[in-house]
Amino acid sequence: SRTLNILINKLQMNSKQKENSIKSLIKDYTIETTPNIYEKYGNLKEFLPYSRDVYITYLPEEDSQRVIKTAKMINEEGLNAIPHLPARSIKDYQTLENYIAKLSEYAGCKRILIIGGGGKKVGSINSSLEILNSNLLSKYNFEYIGLAGHPEGHPDISKKELDNAIIEKNKFSKNSNFKIYLVTQFFFEANAFKLWEKHLNLIGNKLDIHAGIPGPANLKILLSFAKSCGIGNSINFLSKQIFNIRKLATTKTPDKLIADLAEYKINNPASRLKKLHLYPFGGMKKTSQWMNTILDNPLEIKNNNEFVTEK
Repeated sequence: SRTLNILINKLQMNSKQKENSIKSLIKDYTIETTPNIYEKYGNLKEFLPYSRDVYITYLPEEDSQRVIKTAKMINEEGLNAIPHLPARSIKDYQTLENYIAKLSEYAGCKRILIIGGGGKKVGSINSSLEILNSNLLSKYNFEYIGLAGHPEGHPDISKKELDNAIIEKNKFSKNSNFKIYLVTQFFFEANAFKLWEKHLNLIGNKLDIHAGIPGPANLKILLSFAKSCGIGNSINFLSKQIFNIRKLATTKTPDKLIADLAEYKINNPASRLKKLHLYPFGGMKKTSQWMNTILDNPLEIKNNNEFVTEK
């Protein structure tokens, strides 16, 4: 009887440790919106009690003025707007300075995410490194600079080029007067992140990492996004699920992915993984409400690391 009680206590303690590690990882998650979605909802703060950082997507056909206006309104809510800056979508350095200056001086931004940007190149700027080297971010007093990370590679960039970019970004960060970190493209399995970070360690990465994961969405939506981003391993993983009609008929949530990443972080204290970034494919409100439910309630964690909230 005493042995059984000890075993029960150990299991309960282990479950509680897992729950604490999950909530610790997600407690200050970040999320993203678009100018269109912001116009739809208006006030984001009311359903983001745990998240202060809101990224603003800058799609290839987007008007930069709408991104700037959205950033200003988000900052005025008391949140931190983090607009995207897609390098290859910027016409020239004058346009670049104009965009950065307005984000800083008009919208009040101190944070920005620089990405290469999809689609064809519009002007003379090729990469996020060229924007870093322009010194415009220091000139306009930015404090936090996010840069893209690709755990599953990139359809248009070789592995060697991606490695070189990480090495150069680390070199740049040593002499910069702002904090640089990596925000990853979304992935569906923790193993993709583990293998990627292991590789980054080999090439000397010291930048913090914010892991991008998909918010709750049905399988059809996830597949369409994964295909559009050219993510091969995720497609293979999701394709296996297509034949499970029960799973197709229900909403897919990234609970196991979150639990696996939290467990990885606990078991690897030297990991640069600092927080999660949510891609709200199933809707920003739905995604944030799901995260709030996790943080507000006890969790029942299953043997396979899937979990449900005990409402």
